[in-house]
Amino acid sequence: MKFGVNTQIWVAPFQQSDLTLIDKVAGMGFDVIELGFFSAEPPFNVSDVKQRLKDAGVKAGICSFLSADRDISSKDPDARQRGVEFMNAMVRTLSALGGEILSGPLYAELFRKRYLPADERAREWERCVASMREIAKTAAIHGVTIALEPLNRFETDFLNLSEQAVRLASDIGSDAVGILLDTFHMGVEEKNQGEAIRGAGKRLKHFHACENDRGAPGSGQVPWVEVRDALKSIGYDKIVAIEGFNPDIVDLANGACIWRPMAPSPDRLASDGVKFLKTLLA
Repeated sequence: MKFGVNTQIWVAPFQQSDLTLIDKVAGMGFDVIELGFFSAEPPFNVSDVKQRLKDAGVKAGICSFLSADRDISSKDPDARQRGVEFMNAMVRTLSALGGEILSGPLYAELFRKRYLPADERAREWERCVASMREIAKTAAIHGVTIALEPLNRFETDFLNLSEQAVRLASDIGSDAVGILLDTFHMGVEEKNQGEAIRGAGKRLKHFHACENDRGAPGSGQVPWVEVRDALKSIGYDKIVAIEGFNPDIVDLANGACIWRPMAPSPDRLASDGVKFLKTLLA
């Protein structure tokens, strides 16, 4: 098991001026730093970040999302093409950094929420599948796995449940595409987090360990023993990453609805969380 942390606990997006975060998370005992940024061209020098990662002894992942003009499920073919190009660029950046996991709700526009009749929903699904098959070819070439993340109903109308994510990955039909489950979102949508994890099985390629209030894991109401037992039952041995959001970053706070600090400090959210997870998952 490897332990990761998302840079949005401190900054968004991660950029050139944030290289010292790599050293910080290494000192806290993390194995992986999950870089949050949202542009096709990375807001940092890839060579500089790669060297810093090497010096610190940590690996990189990337976590991102799709905007409306990059929605790979959109009716607009130009938007779908921009989405494909955006994700292919992310894949190439991650490969250049020596990382392996590109994750997030990378199947449709983030925060799009509306009712669709079943036939329209099916066509939307098919457009997403077709786009992801193109992206998966690039990911396979570069040795990158894309982990698609179901979100709660207030953040997407496309993918909310583990079983939906498994079906999407199955329909895409590429070993380069799996799923990411997040304890925060599962707490809203799943009847049982353990069953959701077991249902994901080998399709589970990445995992976000987040408290019910998005604070430090172990400080709230997530059924952590149930989560641990389910992960062990499917032989999960990949990354368990802490995701959090800095309420002082206005766009981030508005998007994630974070109106107050969820820990005494961003550092404490990360450091307390990883100590808890290492004890839980030992």
